[in-house]
Amino acid sequence: MANEVYTRTNQALFFAGKAINAWHEAADSAALDARTQTLYHREHALFHLYRTVLAIVHEVADHYRWPLMELRTVEQALDGEAAKRYPGPELAELSELARGKDNWLGRLLAGWQALHAPPVPAPAKPQDASLIASSAVPAHAEWSLADADEAAHALNELVRRYRDGMVEY
Repeated sequence: MANEVYTRTNQALFFAGKAINAWHEAADSAALDARTQTLYHREHALFHLYRTVLAIVHEVADHYRWPLMELRTVEQALDGEAAKRYPGPELAELSELARGKDNWLGRLLAGWQALHAPPVPAPAKPQDASLIASSAVPAHAEWSLADADEAAHALNELVRRYRDGMVEY
């Protein structure tokens, strides 16, 4: 493989697609270990999609010759000082998407953070059936297969659009 920054983006997108396809197969499977396989492919897809976003940030930084290659998390690039110091249209768009919780990137970052959070015990059922307070707690929305499909499609489109739009100087 060539030693170019864009190859990391291409590789991450390719493996994200493979993980999502495997997740679809595991979700449709009737095997005994289907639940375990589904969880594995969920995390695998989340990892590669997150890695793709970071690779896009690195690709944009390399193209504009910004010193952002040392960043190791998407959050460092999009929430921190980097987005303010290097105000390109690509990082601005990604930063805006990252701040939103109802779009594909916001859900991807929330899923990534949830993946690294410590396990939370399930709430106990109340002893008295007339108590409804514990059941009123909303369930945590989990990173889903539909979210992964949407993120992969959006990332493919984003990469194509960024590569077409970045101007060489």
